[in-house]
Amino acid sequence: MEGKKHRPVMSVVAVVALFVFVVFSVVFGQSQVSLTNTAKAENKKLVTIFSDGNKKTVPTDAKTIGEALKLNGIKLEKGDVVEPVAETLLDQPFYNINVYRAFPSLVVDGDKKTTVLSGYRSPRQVVAAAGLKVYDEDKVSLDRSDNFVFDGVVGQRIKIDRATPVDIQIGTRIFEFRTWKKTVGEVLQEKGFSVNESDLAGLSLNDPIYKDMNIKILKLVSDIIQIREAVEPEVQYKDDPTKPTSFRLTEDPGKPGEKVISFTVNRKGDVELSRQKLEEKVTIPAKPKIVVRGTKYDAIGDNAQLLLKLRTCETGGRYNANTGNGYFGAYQFSQATWNRWNTGYARADLAPPEVQDTYVLKNAKASKGGFWSQHPGCSVKLGLPKFPF
Repeated sequence: MEGKKHRPVMSVVAVVALFVFVVFSVVFGQSQVSLTNTAKAENKKLVTIFSDGNKKTVPTDAKTIGEALKLNGIKLEKGDVVEPVAETLLDQPFYNINVYRAFPSLVVDGDKKTTVLSGYRSPRQVVAAAGLKVYDEDKVSLDRSDNFVFDGVVGQRIKIDRATPVDIQIGTRIFEFRTWKKTVGEVLQEKGFSVNESDLAGLSLNDPIYKDMNIKILKLVSDIIQIREAVEPEVQYKDDPTKPTSFRLTEDPGKPGEKVISFTVNRKGDVELSRQKLEEKVTIPAKPKIVVRGTKYDAIGDNAQLLLKLRTCETGGRYNANTGNGYFGAYQFSQATWNRWNTGYARADLAPPEVQDTYVLKNAKASKGGFWSQHPGCSVKLGLPKFPF
């Protein structure tokens, strides 16, 4: 005879955990909405600061990231890294600020040891903070240093393994390279030079590579060609907090630069078989293009696509909608909700489009449920966010 089957019952611990999670979510969500509304009401920015393992969200009237940190009692020490940088102007409604505390690193570059305090996490960034130049071919590795007596520091240890610098000379032209290859022949093959051993001045293809070696080629089987190409101007932005985020104005178009790219080319007769890039040098630097961009928060403009979807869903986009169902305008305001805002217009359908756009956003922000409670059907259908941007 089979035993009696029972339905699984949720444990008391699971029920309590679920209850705590729900309560926390509600309280946290309400606190976030409250902070947002407070910041807007006081014409302040809302910043969330991540520092020393803590997260803190506060309204602020600080002008810069650095000032916001100072006002909240966060002191920056030597080597600390802040993202965005401390000089960044606070001209947007919301900011996330990350503070990375500096810790000691030992950088080992051959026989040279350098100790640096840096908040950077990337080994190459730490090396740059130590004032050392590394090339693309160099290898940078990271491990821990726990031997204070030997290293003079306890922290992370960064080792730089340098690629070997060599020069390849063809006539009066000298090309500078860095390589991990071991022999002259391997380097020449890596760089795309096709030569016979008799074409080398006093060297063999099997000779080992050493630092600052000069490999002189008397005769080159392959050709060297050079191509000039334009260097497009880098775009640099100047932020204008008085203009909306959609605003763009080219203040200075800049000017293209020029670079020369050298290739070795192997041919058979007139047919090109292969091409290898030797080097690329900028001969004329490009003048940057300067673009003024608006950074002023524009509630309607920044939510334009969202509003278009919402009113299309509600009324097909008709601002004068009055179908007799007790709801009015493009966003189907009830009369009670509309009256609460004291817009100066008797009904939503009698108000101009920009007024309806403004108050549908305000109404969503003022509601704990946002769009989800004020426009439940369209929110589900369109997958709208809970609150406007």
